[in-house]
Amino acid sequence: MSAFYKIAFGVLSVLMPVAFKIRTEGQENLPQEGGCLYVSNHRSNADPILIGLQNRKAQFCFLAKQELFSKGLIGRILRRLGAVAIDRGTGDLSPLAELSERLKNGENALIFPEGTRSKDGSLGRFKTGAALIAAQTGAPVVPVGISFSGKLRFRSRITVRFGAPFSIPQTDPENPSPAVLKQVRQEMTKRVSALLPAPPEALPMQEDAPAQKGDLKS
Repeated sequence: MSAFYKIAFGVLSVLMPVAFKIRTEGQENLPQEGGCLYVSNHRSNADPILIGLQNRKAQFCFLAKQELFSKGLIGRILRRLGAVAIDRGTGDLSPLAELSERLKNGENALIFPEGTRSKDGSLGRFKTGAALIAAQTGAPVVPVGISFSGKLRFRSRITVRFGAPFSIPQTDPENPSPAVLKQVRQEMTKRVSALLPAPPEALPMQEDAPAQKGDLKS
C-alpha cells in the first residue's frame, strides 16, 4: 500500500462521515486479505471511496474514465490513488489486464460492471469485463450494493452493503468459456441486485379481498 493512498484514506475516513450519513452492512463478509474483486452498482463518483474505506488492509485499484485524468489536480490524485484510465467505447482491454495483474499482486480491484452511473438507482445491464477479470485471475468476488435517495448531496443517507464472497466456475484463464463468462455475469448481477432496495414495482402486492358470492372462480 502506497504512503499516499494510506494518508489519503486516513483523511477521507474523517471527512466522509462528516459529509454523509453512512451506514454499512455486511462487514463480516469482508475478506481479511487482498486479492479480491469487488463488483458494485454505480451511483456516484464517491463510490470507490465509500467501498475502499471499509477495507483498508489492502489497496484498491479501480477504473476511471480517461477524461478525468486530464483534469489537472483530479487526474494527479487519481494516478496517485492507483486508478486505471479506461477509454470507454474503444474496446481497449489493456485496463482490464492491468487490474488483473494488480489482483494477482495482492491488491483489491473494484469494478462497476454497469460501466456508467445510474441516475435513479436502478441496476443497469452488467458488461462482461468484470466476469473476464474474475475468470482470468480466479479471484474471489465480493458483491457490493450502494443505495441512497435522489442525487448525492451533503448529509445524504448512504447505505453500503457487502455480500458474501463467492468463487467462479473453473475455466481456462487464457481462453475463458463464453458460457462461463455469461454465468459469472448473471451471478454478479443477481448478487449485487440482492443488496439493493427492491424497486416499487417489485414490492409484494397486497392480498386480494376475500371473494364474494358470485365472483368468478378459477
